[in-house]
Amino acid sequence: MPLFSYLIYRYIVVDNMCVLLNGLCRWWEYSAVIEIVGQRRLVRMVVKCAPPTRGDRAMFSHFFRMTIFFLVLFFQLVLAQIGESLETIIPGLDTYNVVLMEDGTYLGPGDFSSSFVIRSGLVYSVSGQGALGEESIPFAADLIAGSTGYGNNVSGTLIDFFRNRIGELEGQGLVTLVLEAYYLHIEVETNSGGEIEIDFTLNLQEVDWGNFSPSSYPLGPVGARYVIREFSDFQCPYCADFARLALPAVKEQLLKRGDVRFEFHHFPLKSIHPNAALAAIASECVGESYGSSGFWSFHDALFDSQPEWSYSAAPGMTFVALAEKVGLGGEEVAKCIAEEKFAPKIEAAYQAAGELGIRGTPTVFVGGFRVQNFRDVEAYLSLFALVDAFEFEE
Repeated sequence: MPLFSYLIYRYIVVDNMCVLLNGLCRWWEYSAVIEIVGQRRLVRMVVKCAPPTRGDRAMFSHFFRMTIFFLVLFFQLVLAQIGESLETIIPGLDTYNVVLMEDGTYLGPGDFSSSFVIRSGLVYSVSGQGALGEESIPFAADLIAGSTGYGNNVSGTLIDFFRNRIGELEGQGLVTLVLEAYYLHIEVETNSGGEIEIDFTLNLQEVDWGNFSPSSYPLGPVGARYVIREFSDFQCPYCADFARLALPAVKEQLLKRGDVRFEFHHFPLKSIHPNAALAAIASECVGESYGSSGFWSFHDALFDSQPEWSYSAAPGMTFVALAEKVGLGGEEVAKCIAEEKFAPKIEAAYQAAGELGIRGTPTVFVGGFRVQNFRDVEAYLSLFALVDAFEFEE
């Protein structure tokens, strides 16, 4: 059974994102009906999979080798607890009569133990270990749910998973579940008494800064303490929303501080957006001829005119005409687009994003942490605090 079939069938996911679902499915040649539950709403979605292409294999083999997905849909994310003080998590477990042990661990029902890694006074990760029984299952589920801040939105799903599906992971070694903004690293075994035991660590998804590729036309100072990175697709309507609604606020309220840089990274979802890659190529052609200001002007023009070119049968000619229309055309730009001069660069960016585990657009990071509500300036400021606490820890 392929790992993709370990989808738990009840999920938690993000709206406002273009997701490369068919690319993900093609990798497994697997068909499934996914039952998505959120805010008491039930949606059924049929996922049909075709044979994988060579590009899909290269992009997704690294990410999927030991990964399962929880998808989150139709509810607002609440404030995450990891990244705050321990006092935001422990009170939520009071009903379980948790006992603080001498070694600093917390013992809950069924002798299920938990521990916390603290950095700069904030919770960096949460771990749990023990046998899953009628008493410990709700505790383990609430420990994870409370630590993510998703609470009751995911607690019931986790309880169901621990009771009915956790055994499917036995003997798989360390498996990583993507729980929206978090990684849940979990190992499952059966003890000598025949009970299923789990050992997990929960932490925010975090990408090493060194794994990000350079950006051609960043905004803001080199060496900025805080770096915002957007992975975007010019044909994605939610990326257009980001450009119209979120980016102006980032420029006005954050870039003006002087310690913030913004980077645009190409991630054209080629299998669902047929003209996205050529749009990215065209933007680089304009940037080559007109510099950073030209790139960003054409960036805006592409998103503003997205409905006009998204499904054009002759996108190259359309992009040449658009460049001319906004005063960024010329023979060199037209030749560059026609020859698809920057196709290798865009393909490399696409592959690099896949290696980072990115599967939808827009995906936005502050430092190595994903921004969940990219329209809310406070979300960026909260992650600035995590960069201070975790990435620039003394």
